Amino acid sequence: MSRVWAVARLMISEGVRMKIALVFLMLIGAVVVGLPFSIKGDGSLTGAVQSFMQYGLSATGLLLGLLTILMARSLSDEVANRQILMVMTKPIPRWQFLLGKWLGMTLLNAAFLICSGATIYGMVHYIKRTHPPLDPRLDEGELNNEVLVARHASKAMLPDFGADVELEFDRNVEEGAYANVPDFDPAREKLRLLRKHEARWRIVGPMNDRVFEFQNVLCDRSPGHFIQLRYRTQVTRYAPDEIFRALWQVGDARSGTPVYRIPVRHVIDRWHTVRIRSDAVAADGSLQVIFRNRNPFEDERQWPNVMEFRADHPLEVMFVVGTFEWNLVRLLVLVQCKLMFLAAVSLLAVTVFSFPVACLTSLTMYVLAGTRAFIMEALNFESVNRASMFSSVKEFFLQSLMHAYMAICWVIPDFGRYDAVEDLVNGRNVGLVWVLQGMSELALVKTAILLGLAMLLFQRREVAEASF
Repeated sequence: MSRVWAVARLMISEGVRMKIALVFLMLIGAVVVGLPFSIKGDGSLTGAVQSFMQYGLSATGLLLGLLTILMARSLSDEVANRQILMVMTKPIPRWQFLLGKWLGMTLLNAAFLICSGATIYGMVHYIKRTHPPLDPRLDEGELNNEVLVARHASKAMLPDFGADVELEFDRNVEEGAYANVPDFDPAREKLRLLRKHEARWRIVGPMNDRVFEFQNVLCDRSPGHFIQLRYRTQVTRYAPDEIFRALWQVGDARSGTPVYRIPVRHVIDRWHTVRIRSDAVAADGSLQVIFRNRNPFEDERQWPNVMEFRADHPLEVMFVVGTFEWNLVRLLVLVQCKLMFLAAVSLLAVTVFSFPVACLTSLTMYVLAGTRAFIMEALNFESVNRASMFSSVKEFFLQSLMHAYMAICWVIPDFGRYDAVEDLVNGRNVGLVWVLQGMSELALVKTAILLGLAMLLFQRREVAEASF
């Protein structure tokens, strides 16, 4: 392994001397250091910090990814200029030489990423100290309790509609509602009834209540600690000022917890966060929340609001499970896993193509990995009119394209699946299981496959006759 480390050290020194590396490092520095002075967010302290982290971390990951692709030119230049012949005369196998190159690129990326992460962390605290808050008490409290933390989200549990579905299904059978239905499928009908009951439950009419139950809210229940209730509703028949008035009742006296009544005035069709004392959570980690669709403010008019808690906007209770520092570290580990995969991609491309073609190939793989989820969703279509020749040709073409893309998806990972920037910005926990999945898929399995293929192709390549 000493020869692998020797090649890695040589790659690191070459990478540091590369002008393109210096250019990208200057760009990263300009983004990380310059953003706090140009981005203000929504004017609040929390908005300024979130905007900086969103753009700073995204730009850092993008620039380091492009730099990783360009660093593979080191191997391409050595083959093209026949400098590699001097190395091949030494007693070093080609696979160790290629592994050393990859290790050097990985260590360089790790060093750049650590410096970038430390700078971003420092600039976050610089913004926190220098940016004037809109409200010195509320704005800074929101930042410390909802952004610079690692929070886990527990979603509201759906009631069991099984008995109601069976009762309605049996009643429809007795009434002969399905007698003339062709190809009747009882399982499909019960699923339709289940969705109907769920949709009805999600709607809260005027002057009505809805009970939400949460489990495994494992928060600190001692005095002085809080949890957050995060929700978004679809509101109809609202007031002219586009603000709904409602009442949240949190806690359950039957479980031995205090009960808190929280009146709210919130803008319609937006995400809202309600701060709740953590002692409203029962000792077993359960929490009862009641939403009362009525105006609790006696001096204001009642409006017949119709509220809908949609499935794509789940009601969540968020509680702190870790620190912002470790959350940032876990995010950087996920970014490093992506860079390790890109280093293997770029080395594989360089062993086959000339550098311009290899660069384009690696960049294409980078784009496909970043947009894989979007492409798969776009290719997941259903033909509306199969009788039309045009629709049939269109369907055949798209299905062929989809199957061809799925055939290579076993190598191309979904980078969006491991994009934790949004979670960090919103103070959500970047889970350790998530990080371990990224390490196993990106840094171990798929990187090993690409590196093994690159070593096999490089072993069979005639380096004495450079074709580029």
